[in-house]
Amino acid sequence: MSDPKHYRTKDEWFKLVQECRKSGLSDAQWCALNGISRHSLNTAIKRLRKCSYAIPPRSSDDIYDLAIPKQDVVKVDIVPDIQTPQKIIPEAAPHIDNSHMIEISLGDVHISLCNGADPDLVTRTLSALRSFV
Repeated sequence: MSDPKHYRTKDEWFKLVQECRKSGLSDAQWCALNGISRHSLNTAIKRLRKCSYAIPPRSSDDIYDLAIPKQDVVKVDIVPDIQTPQKIIPEAAPHIDNSHMIEISLGDVHISLCNGADPDLVTRTLSALRSFV
């Protein structure tokens, strides 16, 4: 314990306050470990603030306090990397689909190929177009 007749300077108190606040402990825990009364520490902090010392903030959480709420457990669904293939594009579109993937323009001829185009039809169309180029 510290000598009750020992008086600390402002700079000594400031170093002690910085050590306390950087320790990660609450002020009360740090004081108990270092033999300093909590009242003396609080009084020193008030005096230092009046003299424009920049007092570090208290530790946001007391790491030893079991009453502080901890992070909640969150359920996470894990999806496998390989999924069974799903049919996304219908075989025959019941309506005209303007969201095509490829547009080909040759002079006055414009061809738009949609996502659901038959690959055989696309191959034959491109082969026929080669004769015009």
